[in-house]
Amino acid sequence: MFFKRPLCLFCISFIAGILFSDKLGFFLFLLSAAISCLILIIVFNRFGKTAVLILLSLLFFTAGGILFNNSQKVYTSGLKEIYGKQITFQGHVDSEVEKDGDKLVFIFKADRKPVSAKLIVNLYGGSGSDYGKIGYRTRLSLNAVINKPKPATNPGGFNYERYLASQGVSGTVNLLNYANIRVVGNEPGGWINKLGFKIKNTVLGIVEHCLDKNQAGLLAGMIIGYKDGLDENAFQAFSKAGLTHIMVASGMNVAFIILPLMFLFDKLRLGNKTSGFITIFVLILFVFVAGFSASVVRAVIMGIIILSGKIIMRETDIYTSISAAGLILLFINPYTLYDIGFQLSFMATLSLVMFYPAIKKAVTYRRIPEIVSDTLAATLAAQLGVVPVTLYYFNNLSLISVISNLLVVPMVQIITIIGFVMVFAGLLNIRLAVLIGYINNSFLSFVLFVTEISSKVPYASLKLPTPPIWLVLLYYIFILYLFKWRQSLNGITGFRQVKLAATGLAVSIIVVGSLLPKPMEITFIDVGQGDGAFIKTAHGKKVLIDGGGRDAGSKSSFDIGEAVMVPYILDQGTKSIDIVIASHGHSDHTEGLEAVLKEMQVGLVILPDTDGNGFEKLEAICMKRGIKIEECKKGDSIRLDRETRFEVLNPLEFSKDTLSQQSLNNSSLVLKLIYKNIKVLFTGDSEVPVEERLVESDNEFEADLLKVGHHGSITSSSEAFLDRVKPRVAVISVGERNHFGHPSQAVVDRLLERNTKLYRTDECGAVTVTSYGQDLRISTMLHK
Repeated sequence: MFFKRPLCLFCISFIAGILFSDKLGFFLFLLSAAISCLILIIVFNRFGKTAVLILLSLLFFTAGGILFNNSQKVYTSGLKEIYGKQITFQGHVDSEVEKDGDKLVFIFKADRKPVSAKLIVNLYGGSGSDYGKIGYRTRLSLNAVINKPKPATNPGGFNYERYLASQGVSGTVNLLNYANIRVVGNEPGGWINKLGFKIKNTVLGIVEHCLDKNQAGLLAGMIIGYKDGLDENAFQAFSKAGLTHIMVASGMNVAFIILPLMFLFDKLRLGNKTSGFITIFVLILFVFVAGFSASVVRAVIMGIIILSGKIIMRETDIYTSISAAGLILLFINPYTLYDIGFQLSFMATLSLVMFYPAIKKAVTYRRIPEIVSDTLAATLAAQLGVVPVTLYYFNNLSLISVISNLLVVPMVQIITIIGFVMVFAGLLNIRLAVLIGYINNSFLSFVLFVTEISSKVPYASLKLPTPPIWLVLLYYIFILYLFKWRQSLNGITGFRQVKLAATGLAVSIIVVGSLLPKPMEITFIDVGQGDGAFIKTAHGKKVLIDGGGRDAGSKSSFDIGEAVMVPYILDQGTKSIDIVIASHGHSDHTEGLEAVLKEMQVGLVILPDTDGNGFEKLEAICMKRGIKIEECKKGDSIRLDRETRFEVLNPLEFSKDTLSQQSLNNSSLVLKLIYKNIKVLFTGDSEVPVEERLVESDNEFEADLLKVGHHGSITSSSEAFLDRVKPRVAVISVGERNHFGHPSQAVVDRLLERNTKLYRTDECGAVTVTSYGQDLRISTMLHK
């Protein structure tokens, strides 16, 4: 295959270079490339076809790694010393300006010292007259703080830094008013972008005039990739129904542009070259109109390659076209590899090309209409490729997608064609466009109806744990073998023996792996200004202590449970938790547990024996789902497995009438986790009164690791308490730049004076502690 399609091998090599450079670091990447080159020179002492192909592949491998490393430097060039500082800099608006209430959002290209980078600007506090001052190519002078985009701070968390890097953006700027912004003038050029924006806004105007609101939002997404026409609830419905692919512009749209144009040019008797070049120009313009989405760019590049072959009178190969599209996008920006849209688009296209013929043959019967078998085969083929990607990133598996696609996909083709006709009619006569819109409105309403009904079917979609990378790779190898390699490989002498040997090796690895001792693992999750810790014992028991949440009285709609806790637990490869513990009833500890109790399989909930206060919502969810609740107090013991247990050191018995919001802190469960020779002390938000009682008691609470009480507040971690605990390691769970001023510098100093190794979630992200029962190993998501 690779001799006939060398570009496929080069694309794979380039991707491998990016991944090696990212995961190993640039030095190890170069070392591996040099060693590979040396081995090749020794093995292939003369240059045959195979040697040349492999050496060229190694060149692409090296190029991928070098370009990725260079991209890292470019995106942070000159910004490391500037992040977080108030500076004045100039540049121009490099995108369309989006309006959201009193906020403007745009990409700003800073192009003069001290900054040369692309930034996202959020400008607040504008009036109607202010909006007209800023547009595409407007030159501005800003006096602002450039913020470093935040990477993922928890395993399974969203990596905003990498997402922006895939868009070529290096930082963010938030301006609360117009006082620190000045219009300097207008930057010349950018005419093709301006034309693209004008076409896009014209199309949007016609679509919104001719259709109802939701129908217009859906059609705008389908024909020009407009993303803001549907709200979050609609997006969730399409996701559950397995229909998100129809909400965006894709290769189908490109086909609907190419085919009518080529038909028209053929009737006009234009030659291949003239018609090809005009169509290529229209496709390039469409990329600008559609906002450079990965699926559109991929389809347009493939379309240009096919048209180029037509111009020079040569047949093009689909696999080579896909590889060329991938290489071009990755050469421009290697970070595009981590764009989810890029991954989904290419996996869906490859799957359709590879698996559609075999599936179509399998599902074709005399009594089934061809449009049904075509849609079914296309849906199944695409799903084969994208299911592992959607599971890995979204933990969502739609069980109804085949049925919903059978109902909707045939309509999509009709809707798209009528949509284009409606837009062209609108350019000539808006009344004619409205008449056409009535027809399309019905079809779009049908799609929205099917989507809503499908999403509400019980078990329409499942939340599943994140599959490990090795399982994803094994899945792709298996389906490739099943659909593409089976006949050719089975014909090779000795392949049966190789299969048996590989199966035996895999079974041996699984058996030996299950017999090897496993460590206890504790992760202090970055939940902002709150607490959350996940414990996995050496024997597989899973315990969650607290779940973060908003401060009492906060008006934020951010759900820490849905956004952080549930994705983290799913990323651990599980949907079940043996024990959930709420240390006390404050919302910054309990709120995130609500989503966990609703969506996870929980065996037991443990609360402090304080007769209520703050647990009403958790108790209601437990009652509804049949989850057992137990209460603990000083002197109780919680056994997790034969080697691991909690000893409860607090609270004493309280009366509900004596508990105020402040004393809730001192009702916190104080738990000493014991695993072989390792002891970990969890203190909740307990304060000095609890510490004093512990110091005066006969309890043994010395610990190797201390979860510092009350987020490092001065109200906890007294000198006498720390002298008794003698922690080697301490973790403070605290929010970045929180308005409480946590942690107290006095507490930090006390810990450092005792030679305690200190980790903070606001600086380190999630802190993971592993132990085989003798010592502690610490790793963090972020490197200080």
